Amino acid sequence: MFAVARQKLASIVDKRGITKIVYFHTDHFEPWRSYDGRAVFGPENARDLEHFAKTIADIEYARRLTLFYKPHLNFAMRSGDDMMHASPHDAIGFMRRTPEQEAGARDALMPLLTVTGCQFQLHVHHENYTANARVTAADTDIGRYLATPEGCSCDDARLEFAIRQNLDIIARETGRRLDRWFFIHGHWALNASDDADCRIVNEIDILHRLGCRGDFTFPAGRTRVDPRHDRPYLCRPVGLPKGYDTPEAEPEAAAGAGSARGEEKFMIWASAIKHGATSIDHYSAFVRDRAEDLPGSAARILKQSYLHNGTLYVKTHSHSMQPAYFDGSAPAFFPHAYPPTRDMLSLVFNAGADGGAEIEFATVSEVYDRLLQCPVRDTTDMLAAFNAVEAPSPPKVTPRRRPRVRFAKRVLDWTSRILRPRKSS
Repeated sequence: MFAVARQKLASIVDKRGITKIVYFHTDHFEPWRSYDGRAVFGPENARDLEHFAKTIADIEYARRLTLFYKPHLNFAMRSGDDMMHASPHDAIGFMRRTPEQEAGARDALMPLLTVTGCQFQLHVHHENYTANARVTAADTDIGRYLATPEGCSCDDARLEFAIRQNLDIIARETGRRLDRWFFIHGHWALNASDDADCRIVNEIDILHRLGCRGDFTFPAGRTRVDPRHDRPYLCRPVGLPKGYDTPEAEPEAAAGAGSARGEEKFMIWASAIKHGATSIDHYSAFVRDRAEDLPGSAARILKQSYLHNGTLYVKTHSHSMQPAYFDGSAPAFFPHAYPPTRDMLSLVFNAGADGGAEIEFATVSEVYDRLLQCPVRDTTDMLAAFNAVEAPSPPKVTPRRRPRVRFAKRVLDWTSRILRPRKSS
């Protein structure tokens, strides 16, 4: 069906000089959710995770996903023996988890560690317990507290405390401590890049001090927070909103910089390819619309993904445990199992093989090491590139809820597309 398309795609591989395609996936992994009357740590969660593990184990390119995991760490504005506080002066604290919760989470996550080659990293949403435009506008006790100088003065310490707790939880639940780790920011707003969700201008400094070596938030669903650079780069923490996208960050290309330089600076994953081509969340209409032109989507990936020294780095992301994928009437249809996405990625991999490129599936830590230890340095003048690109428009604070799309409606949508008669090649 795609014979002609594969030939055209293979020509892209040849023209760009691609000798290896490294595919990696960064999942915003949030399994502990309460919706439709479900308990946060209920049997449904365990079944969801077991189903997810079995699904990806049967898909070759999905067995080595990087799961940026959001552990369950609840918070409240109160004190007590069951609470932990970053400061004795802070009214907001975090709830201690019960032994039953710890055991339930550990048992549910084990299939991901035993039947797949997935890697866990850290995903944090702090928009509801640190000050930002959205929470301080809310008519809640926490919102009113965070709107005061006293409340927001603890933001930095509260975030650092929460990150430490999350790392400890991951170690207890997986048996693997993340000494050198990587990060994805909840709602994309890294280092106060969007006032609606984050005002912590020294966030990268906090992450780096705690052992984080790089961020894989981008390309983001909010393009205004994307850095202007078109390649992964190293930077210094800068105490400004969106400080990673300033000349003061002293950006330099990550490829070939060396491990010592990576320890000194913080890596930001950036690329020319943006969210519209890298998301595989099929609850989004633009992802479902790819069924209309899968060869075109594959070509976009091959043309725009970051290429260095013959290696093309193909990054995708999704929210595999998002409630939109779950419906009581049917098993979840996870992003990597979605037929149009499988067809699109197969086109990319087959075109690479047709063009003589080796195909490799990697985790983010492997991608990081490969980049920094590359024997050929990316000598792009990052400051010149920065100055040549216009800054995105200032962020607009427009709080809104995304309507939930039910599973059955989406199934009808994509099946009607993929079953539509195709014109012969």
